[in-house]
Amino acid sequence: MSSRPSAVRPVRDVPRAVVQLGGAIARVRPPWAHAAFLRSDVFAGRGVPHGNGEPVVLLPAAVAGDWMMPVMSGWLRRIGYRPYPSTISLHIDCSDRTLTRVLPHLDRIAQAEGRPLMLLGHSRGGLLARAATVTRPELVSRVVTLASPLSEPFAVTNLTLSAAASLARRRFERAGLEGCLTAACACPFGSAFNSPWPTGPDAPRLVSLFTRTDEVVGWHACLTRDGHNVEVRGTHTGLLAARNAYVALAAALAGEYDRPGVTWADPRAALPEQVRRRRRGPGPAPSR
Repeated sequence: MSSRPSAVRPVRDVPRAVVQLGGAIARVRPPWAHAAFLRSDVFAGRGVPHGNGEPVVLLPAAVAGDWMMPVMSGWLRRIGYRPYPSTISLHIDCSDRTLTRVLPHLDRIAQAEGRPLMLLGHSRGGLLARAATVTRPELVSRVVTLASPLSEPFAVTNLTLSAAASLARRRFERAGLEGCLTAACACPFGSAFNSPWPTGPDAPRLVSLFTRTDEVVGWHACLTRDGHNVEVRGTHTGLLAARNAYVALAAALAGEYDRPGVTWADPRAALPEQVRRRRRGPGPAPSR
């Protein structure tokens, strides 16, 4: 199966709610607000753990694509990793069809590199990373997600849900994919995403970075029992250019969070009772 990215569709074919969502996210922190980060030692690759040439595949958020990840890709290269794009040009397709296209791409990279990959996913890209890892755990050594609702994938804002509904009506139902982007979806992606995380001494590690000022995803939905949770400060999209998020990313990729629990930005923070009572059982204990 070809892994070539599909052509970017004209703006007129993208539902208005999707365009509105992208605009709302961009207005929260415009590109010029990242100037201080781009001048920082962390962005230059100083003062953070470095890799040893490990391959890292970057998986973009919804309504985004590989064109959204060059800043992070360049930074990964500077700190000793080998970044790869996802081949996703615009992440608005059915998750199952996207997974079907991405898995052969991951397989080819792993074979070329001769070792498992690290997956770094932002928002919906993190959900894709989880499903890919559960489906082909032998391809993956580590998953790091940013602002990804791993425990409750539909814990998003009304505008985000509106965008998803528009996509479902205009694209998926015409293809006989009723239920896509809803809890009723029973496709292989949904089954993989809801399956248990791989276990054992060689199982892939998982680290979830979340921010309590996320304006798109409910931060509590980013907490997972399958790995370590790290609180960082920033907005949903702003994490792609937030100094403290990159410090945490470097530590996560280097294996410094390979234990269950939560690392809070404020060590005095306690895990809220409503999070402990989530459907997956008791929440992870805070790490100090």
